[in-house]
Amino acid sequence: MTGTPIYVFDEHNEAFYFWQKAKFEGHLKGPLDLFHVDAHSDIDRTSSFRSSLYFTRPHSNAYLDYYRDFTKNELGISDFIRPAVLAGLVKDVYFIYPKWRRLRAGKKRFNISSVFGEGRVLKYDLRLNEKLPSCAAAAFPDLKWFDFHAQRLEKAPEGLDVILDIDFDYFACVDSVQNSMAYELEITEEQFARKGLFMAERTLPFSAVDFIFEKRDGRCFCRVFHKKGSDLKHLPPEEEVGSEIERLAETLERKKIRPAVITLCRSCHSGYCPEDYGAFIERRLKKRLEALARATPQK
Repeated sequence: MTGTPIYVFDEHNEAFYFWQKAKFEGHLKGPLDLFHVDAHSDIDRTSSFRSSLYFTRPHSNAYLDYYRDFTKNELGISDFIRPAVLAGLVKDVYFIYPKWRRLRAGKKRFNISSVFGEGRVLKYDLRLNEKLPSCAAAAFPDLKWFDFHAQRLEKAPEGLDVILDIDFDYFACVDSVQNSMAYELEITEEQFARKGLFMAERTLPFSAVDFIFEKRDGRCFCRVFHKKGSDLKHLPPEEEVGSEIERLAETLERKKIRPAVITLCRSCHSGYCPEDYGAFIERRLKKRLEALARATPQK
C-alpha cells in the first residue's frame, strides 16, 4: 500500500515505538490527534523513567534502537499515551470506546511535563495557566496541554489528519484478567506493625484493591491485588465482529478521517482479546483499512 504504514504488534505499549518509527521515516511530520479505538482509555500515569523520554540525536541510526528499548523497559500497556503527548507525537486524544462499554462521554483538558525538561520525572495536571510564568517555564520547559475526548464512534469529529490506533479488544474483549493482577511491595518493620491502623482507614473499603501483609525470611511484604469482580466479557460471533469492523471503516471514510499512520494491537498475550478472535480480526481489519491509507500528503 502507498502512503500510510500499518503496524501490527502484540501489546499496546508497542504503539509508542511504532509512532516514533513513523516519525523517523517521515510519515508523522508533527503531532497529530490520536484516534484511540479501544475498550480501555490507556491514559494511566507513570511517575518516572530511568531513561529519558527524549533521545538527543533524532537523526542518528540509534534512534529506533533507543525507542525500542525505551518502550520495552519503561512503558506499560495502559500508560503510553501521555508520554506520547509529551514526546510531541500526539496532540489531542479521542478515546473511541465500543457500543458495549457503558462509559460516559466527555471532554477534559490535561497537561503533562517533566522536571527541568529532562524527560525523567513526570508531572501531571499542574495548576498553571497555559501562559506560564517565567519560574514555571524554567522548571517545566516541556509542559504540554491536551484535550482528552471520550466518545462513541458516531460522535467522532470529521476531516482530521490523525494517528489511527486500534486495539482488537474493541471488537472482542475479556476483562477478567484484572482479577489476577497483583504486585508485591517490601515494607518496613514499622509499617508492618502499623498494618492494623492502615486497614482501619475508613475509605479503604471503597477502593478497588485489597491487601495481604506477610513476613518471609525476616522481611516484611504487602501484597496488593484487585478486588475480585464479575467477569466482563464481550465475545460476539464472527459475523458480528465483521460487521463492526465494516462499520468502523465506513464511518472513518464517511467522516474523511485521514490516518498518517495506523497501529493495530492484538492484545492477545495479555488476555484482553482471546487468541481465537485475534487472527480473524487481524485479517479482516488490515484488509479493510487499506482503503484508508492516504496516497496524498496531509493538509
